[in-house]
Amino acid sequence: MRNDYANRIEVAARRAVMTGLTQLSGKIAEYNAEKLGTEYFEVEWHAGARPTHTIWQGRVWSQQQLYDVCGLGTVIGLCGANCYHTYFPFVPGVSVRTYTDDWLDEQNWKESEPTEFRGKEYTLYEAKQRQRQMETAMRAQREKVQMLQDGDADPNDVMLAKCKYQGQLDEYARFSKQMGLKQERERIYIDGRWRVAPGRIDKKLNVVNTMKISVPRDAYKIKGMTSEAKHEIEAAINNLKKEYDIRLDLIEVAKMEVGDIFGAAPYLDDRGKLRFALVINEDIDYNVVKKKIQRRYDKGCFAGKSIEDYIAHEMAHIMTYQDCKNEAEFRTRQRIVERQFMQGISQYADKTGKGEESLAEAFVCYRNKEKIPIRAELLIRSYIERWKK
Repeated sequence: MRNDYANRIEVAARRAVMTGLTQLSGKIAEYNAEKLGTEYFEVEWHAGARPTHTIWQGRVWSQQQLYDVCGLGTVIGLCGANCYHTYFPFVPGVSVRTYTDDWLDEQNWKESEPTEFRGKEYTLYEAKQRQRQMETAMRAQREKVQMLQDGDADPNDVMLAKCKYQGQLDEYARFSKQMGLKQERERIYIDGRWRVAPGRIDKKLNVVNTMKISVPRDAYKIKGMTSEAKHEIEAAINNLKKEYDIRLDLIEVAKMEVGDIFGAAPYLDDRGKLRFALVINEDIDYNVVKKKIQRRYDKGCFAGKSIEDYIAHEMAHIMTYQDCKNEAEFRTRQRIVERQFMQGISQYADKTGKGEESLAEAFVCYRNKEKIPIRAELLIRSYIERWKK
């Protein structure tokens, strides 16, 4: 098991890489602004920003104000340590702001309202920080379970370690639900160990030939799953693979969050190489899935209006990251994409405030030839259309 010092060194190295990338994107923005003849910049917005950054994120500032107001060039300011914000050239009278002042003020008010959990109150920023801490603790516990198993420890000790992990996982789910946050279990499962909870069979996700990939037979345990439904899912995947070079390695049936139908799950194979699985929620009722999808679309909640659209959303996640060779590259890319959030693609994406979700939702609209912002189309071309056959 790696010691705490080694873990801290790795975390510090990753943060340093991210900070450097953010600062580089800022220099590129300043170069582009000079070419455009403007001294103004729009700073990006993301949900759950640290309180000192909420006052200036999402707004337009002059180049001097980036330093005076936003703290550009300081450790705790714009593009400083662990800051995920970046900024883009803004031409007054030509450019249109992504966010209005009223919308930003409303978001800041909502995020500052605390929510209680087990006697303690958390703002949105504090809740997200607590989520990250819980995910780190769970990865450490999963590593402990693995070490006990590899060392042929007493089965009772292994079971106790697994039970502790299950308790952490349950607490994580309860906390996320209470805070209104989406669980980001991919941050936990990126260690490649997949399931280690008691009462379940431990699995290693073996790489499958992508030309012969199919929905596993245990999908039939899903309520309402028939051979026709199974073939419909496979047909949707094949249609997408005819259009794009998608490196899907496995289809898995597993428990997911309530309301989820499909999910994209990154994992590491035995050689530490990044792989991707499509997960089908084993708790869904497939009898009502299509009606549920249509209702969500009609209300503007989700961009997808069919099974194929929902799978396209997950394939967009995979294509965004599939050229990453390892966990470090995946994490770096994820941080960059997370900053590319676009408001107004769908209610679901807006609720998450995450760039990867707005990008995936925009891809569904793009594929269905529906109107999307120019910026969304540019991001799709950068991250997804490069895989077009």
